[in-house]
Amino acid sequence: MRLIKALFGALLLLQAAAAWALDPNRHIPQYKHTRWTTDEGAPTAILDIAQDARGFLWLGTSVGLYRFDGITFEKIEVRGAARDPGAATDVLVTRSGDIWTWFRTARRFAVYRAGELHFVPTPPLVGTLGQLAEAPDGAIWVAMGQIGIPLVRYHQGRWERWGSERGLPRDSFYRFLFAADGALWISYTGSVVRLAPGAARFETIYRSAPHGAGMIAADRSGRIWLSTPGGTFPISGLGGRPEAAFAGVRYPTNPIERRRRMAFDRDGNLWIARLQSGVERIRAANPLGPATLAAGARAIEAYAAKDGLTSDAVNALFEDRDGNLWMGTTLGLDRFRPANVVAEPLLKTPAAYGDILFSASDGNVYVAQANTTYRIRPGGDPEPLVEHTTEPYAICEAPDATIWIAYTDRILGVGRRGGIQRLALPDGVETLLYACAFDRRGDFWLSAGSSGLFRRAGNGWQAMFASIAPTPFYPNALVTDRERNLILTWATDSVARLDSEGRPRILLAPGTRAGEIDSIYAVGDTLFAAGETGLARIRQGRTDFASYDRIPALSAMNGFVQTPRGESWALAQAGIVRIATRDLDRAFADSGFSPPALVLDSRDGLPDFYARQSRRSVVRGGDGRLWFATLAGTVWVDPGHLHRNPLPPGVAITSIDVDGRRARDPRMLRLPEGASDIEIRYAATSLAIPERVRFRYQLEGYDKAWIDPGQRRQAFYTNLAPGSYRFRVIAANEDGVWNRSGAAFDFEIPPTFLQSRWFLALCVGLAALLLWGLYRLRMAQVAGRIRARLEERLGERERIARELHDTLLQSVQGLILRFQSVANKMPADEPARNLLETALKRADDVIVDGRKHVRNLRIAEGSNDLRSIVENLVGTAGFDPPIPVRIVLEGKPRPVHPLISAEIGRIAGEALFNIARHAEANSVAVTISFGSQLLVVQIRDDGIGIAEEIVARGGKPGHYGLVGMRERVERIGGSFTIDSHPGKGTEVTVTLAARLAFSDETPRRWRLSSFFHFRNEASHV
Repeated sequence: MRLIKALFGALLLLQAAAAWALDPNRHIPQYKHTRWTTDEGAPTAILDIAQDARGFLWLGTSVGLYRFDGITFEKIEVRGAARDPGAATDVLVTRSGDIWTWFRTARRFAVYRAGELHFVPTPPLVGTLGQLAEAPDGAIWVAMGQIGIPLVRYHQGRWERWGSERGLPRDSFYRFLFAADGALWISYTGSVVRLAPGAARFETIYRSAPHGAGMIAADRSGRIWLSTPGGTFPISGLGGRPEAAFAGVRYPTNPIERRRRMAFDRDGNLWIARLQSGVERIRAANPLGPATLAAGARAIEAYAAKDGLTSDAVNALFEDRDGNLWMGTTLGLDRFRPANVVAEPLLKTPAAYGDILFSASDGNVYVAQANTTYRIRPGGDPEPLVEHTTEPYAICEAPDATIWIAYTDRILGVGRRGGIQRLALPDGVETLLYACAFDRRGDFWLSAGSSGLFRRAGNGWQAMFASIAPTPFYPNALVTDRERNLILTWATDSVARLDSEGRPRILLAPGTRAGEIDSIYAVGDTLFAAGETGLARIRQGRTDFASYDRIPALSAMNGFVQTPRGESWALAQAGIVRIATRDLDRAFADSGFSPPALVLDSRDGLPDFYARQSRRSVVRGGDGRLWFATLAGTVWVDPGHLHRNPLPPGVAITSIDVDGRRARDPRMLRLPEGASDIEIRYAATSLAIPERVRFRYQLEGYDKAWIDPGQRRQAFYTNLAPGSYRFRVIAANEDGVWNRSGAAFDFEIPPTFLQSRWFLALCVGLAALLLWGLYRLRMAQVAGRIRARLEERLGERERIARELHDTLLQSVQGLILRFQSVANKMPADEPARNLLETALKRADDVIVDGRKHVRNLRIAEGSNDLRSIVENLVGTAGFDPPIPVRIVLEGKPRPVHPLISAEIGRIAGEALFNIARHAEANSVAVTISFGSQLLVVQIRDDGIGIAEEIVARGGKPGHYGLVGMRERVERIGGSFTIDSHPGKGTEVTVTLAARLAFSDETPRRWRLSSFFHFRNEASHV
C-alpha cells in the first residue's frame, strides 16, 4: 500500500512538473519573458543562481549576496564584516539548508544559517573560484578556475586538496557535476574526467585537442552531455554510466562563442549560456543526436539582447522547482515560463487598426496583417497567403470555400487551389469596411458603417436599404447564422435579421438596456449582442440581458466564441476572459448571479489591448486553438492545455523589524521591553506570477480574525501590550491553490518596569498609602474640629461657672446674710422667726447645691484621672448586694482631656447603673487601655445580658440609657459598641482617637511607622 501511495504521489508530481515544463514545441519568444534590470531593483552582474528549500532564489552578484522572492531583491549582509567583502561569485544551497557563497574581495566563504550570514574558516585559495558543489555524502567540493590549481574538498570540518596525484589534468577548469550514480564529472579545457563513487583517483572519459572540451550538463535520464566548439552531444549512458564514444551527429551549436553555463530543463531542452551573444537552445535534445546536421541546426535557436534579454553576457542558468527558467546576466535577471497566451513570432506586422481574423469551414484560421495575410492550418504555423497588400478590412468565406479578403484598395478571393480573383470596392464607400458575408443564395455583402450596406449579386454592387433605413443607418457588424441568414447592426442601438427574401426584421429594438451595440456574434441558434452596459442574448424570440456590473470581466467586449468544451471566451478590456457557458446562461436567467471568470492578461503573455476596429477579434481554429487580435498582433490560447499551477506556494516569514532593528527568518524571539513599532515581512515563493499571490495573516492574541492584505507582504503593529504572540501567514498561488499550513513564529514582548506587575503593585501600594494619608489628614481635620469644639465647650462651661459663682451665688449668699440678720433680731419665740429660719436653712441647701454644680461645670482638678473617676462611680453605683468591680489599666496612663473624662465618666456611670439595676451580675471588669493612637474603655459584666432585639434596635422603648450613651460618644468623636448575648453578660466599649482623648497629644507629622502602629493597636482592640 505504501508503495502504491508513493508511486501515486510521484505520478502527481510528474504531472505537476509536466504542466509547468517549457514546451519544446514553442519557440523561445513564445514563452512569457520577464526581465528585471537595475531600474526594477535588480542587482548588477548576476553571477550565480540557486534555490533553497523554501523556494527563495539566492543570487550571487557583483555587489554581494541577494535573496529574491519574485517581488523584492533583499541584500544579505555579512554579520560583523569590517568592510565590503566584494562580489558573491558562487552560491550553493546544501541539503541541510545552509547557503554557501564565496566573496571575491574577502577571499572567504560565508554561510547563511538561522537568519544570519557569517564568515567561516577558509583555507588559502589561489585564483578565482570556479564552482561550488555538494557531494551525496555532504562534502563540499571547490574548484578554482586557474590552470593546475587542485580541487579542495571540505568534509566533517576538514579541508583536503585533490591535485594531479589523484588523476586531475593540469588544465583550466570549466565545470563539474555529480551524476545520478554519485560519480563526480569534471570538464577541463582538453578533457573530461570522472571520479567513481568510493574511488580515490579520477579516470579520463573524454580527451580532445587543447581548448576542445567545454561545458557539461546532465539530462533528466542522467546522461552527461558535453558542448564543445565541434558540437554538443552526450558522452555517457543512462545515469551517467561510461559508454563508448558517441558516434551520432552532433548538434551544431555555436563553434566560436565561449560558453559560461549549460543546463537541461525538465522537458529536455538544453540551454547554453554564452559569454557575448545571449543563449541558445537545443529543442528537445535527442541523446541519439539529430537525424542530419540540417535537422540539428533547425532544432537550435538563439535569444539575445536584441530579442529582449537584459544582456548578451549570460552568466547563470537555473530552472526552479516550478519550471521557470532563470538567466542571470551582467545587466539583470530574466525569467522564461510557459505562457497561456502565446505570441506567434511569424506574425510581426500587425495592422494599424488590428489584425483581421477569420475561421474557415475547413478549420483553417486566416490572419490579415498590415501587408500580409496568413493561413494557419490546424496545428500548424502561420503561412503567408497573400503578400504585399494594403491594410485589411474584412475576411469572409463564399459557399465554394473561396476566401475573400477586403483591403483598402481592392477585394481579393483566394480559391482552394490558390487561384486569386479580384473585385473592385463598391462605389460610395467613404469610410472603413467593417465586415463581409455571403448569404444562403451566395450573394456577397459588405457592411461599411456610415457608408451603408452593399450587396453583390451578379457583376455589380448595390447599396441596400438606403430608402427605408432609419437615421442613422450604421451597419458596422455583419454575421451569418447557421442557416446563412444575415444579421447586422441596423443602427447604433438595434440589430436586425434579413429573411430569405432579404427583408429586415428587428431582433433588438432601440432603447434596450444594452445601449449602443459594439459587436454581434451568432453561436448556433443564439445571437449575442455586446453593448455599452452589458451583454444581450437573443434565443428563440426571447431577449435576456446581463449587465457588466455583474460580469465586469466582459466590460467593453470585442470578441466572443463558445467552444464544445462548454466554455465561453471573450476578448475584453480586462484581457482574455473565460467563463463556463453554463455559468453565463445562469447569469442571463438569474439577475443576482455573478459568474466566476478566468482573466488572462499581460502576466499571462497578452501583449496589448484589443483593437477597437476589429469586430471579430476572437476566432476558433480547427485544432481548438483560439486566436485573438490585439494592437500588438495576433496571439493564441489552447483551452485544452492551459498551464495551471497545482503546487501550493512556499510561505516564509522573512524578517521582523522592531523599532528600526531587523531580525531575518525569525523563529522564537524575545523582543526588547516596550517594543512599539513592529513590521513583519513575509513572502510566498510562487515565482511564476508572484504578482497574483494572495495572503492572509493573523496575530494570535491580538487579531480576532484573519486579515486579508491582498498582495501586500508586510504586517504592521504598534503599541502591542506585553505578552506572548504567534504570527501566522498563509498564501495562495496565482491559480488560487492555498498553502493552509503557511508559516508561523512566536515572539514575546516583556513588560517594561512601568508595565510590570511590580510597578502595578507599587502603584497600588502608593495609591493605598495616598488614600490612607488622605484619610489620616481627614481624620486629623475632624479631630481638630472636634477638639476645638471641646475646648470651646470647656471655655463656655468655665465662663458659666464663673458667672454663677461671682454673680448669682454671691448675690444669693448676700441676701441670706441679710435675712439671717433680720432673723437674729426677732424674738426667739416669734413664729415668724421659725419660718424664716426654716427658709434660710433651705437657702443654704440651695447654695451648697449651686456650688456643687459650679464645681462640676469647672471640671474639678484631678478629673482627668479616669481610674479615680471610675472608682468614684463604682462607689455611687448602688450595687445591692455589693459585687466585686475590677479596674484594669493597660499601657502607660496618660492624662485625659477634662471634658472627655467627664463624658466618659457619665457614660461609665450610666453603664454601671444599668449593671446594678438590671444585669444581675456577679462581677464587673473595667479595662482602660492607653495607646499611642487610641483610648479604649471596656466595661464587662457576667450578668444575664441584653436581649438581641434591644441591642439591634439600639435601646428599649421608653428608656434612653443606651441612646444617651451612644449620643455622648458620637458627640466627642468616638465609637460605641455593645456586645451582649443572653446569659453571657454584656461588654460596652468606647473607643477614641488619641488626638481627641489625651490632653498631652500635640499635632505631629504623619509617619509610615505610625500607620503600622495604629493598625496593630486597632487589631488588638
